[in-house]
Amino acid sequence: MKLIITRFRDIHDGTLGRFTLMDGKKELLKGFSLEPAGKDEVRRGLDRRVPVGVYDVAWHNSPKFKRLLPLLHNENVPKNRYILIHHGNFPKDTEGCILLGGSFDNKGVYNSKDMLDRFLGLTINQKLTVEIKSGILKGE
Repeated sequence: MKLIITRFRDIHDGTLGRFTLMDGKKELLKGFSLEPAGKDEVRRGLDRRVPVGVYDVAWHNSPKFKRLLPLLHNENVPKNRYILIHHGNFPKDTEGCILLGGSFDNKGVYNSKDMLDRFLGLTINQKLTVEIKSGILKGE
């Protein structure tokens, strides 16, 4: 399975994207994503946007969220950067991670817990890659 995120808008302190979860050529789930604003960052603890690229997923038992979540990593971004996909609605919730939602506005994404549950229901403990693309069009 592959999660494809295409960024499309900068908002105050955040970056919105559209996501599609694919299983081969079959579309399983679509929605919106929210990441922090600013430059892409590989260093941990800075609450900055995830670098564009393709990521492998390790399933991480998060003490903070008390559930199994996807942790993204690749040859440039180590696991200890702790890029997780988790729930949240606004840029203050991102903490350098990726939030999923069913709708969006210029403040953030919404229905995040439901969308995360749907996403995890399809992907948990499965082989998953994540591709993040930059296609920001301000004011779209």
